Amino acid sequence: MENASLTTDVWDDVMTSSTTDDDYSRYLSHALYLALKIVSILIGTVGTIDNLYVIIVFALLIKITDKVWRS
Repeated sequence: MENASLTTDVWDDVMTSSTTDDDYSRYLSHALYLALKIVSILIGTVGTIDNLYVIIVFALLIKITDKVWRS
């Protein structure tokens, strides 16, 4: 009769996750969150620098057109 509970034990082992799987999924989740945060910061920084560049070029264009029209 000892083997009668074997199938339920195997089924329980298959259906329950081990602590290492849980730790790994937490680590992976944290790593993906950190990667997403770094990527979004980089995209935001590049976008801000791009906008500043456009403002500077526009200001220089206005300055050059004023010089051309005054001459």
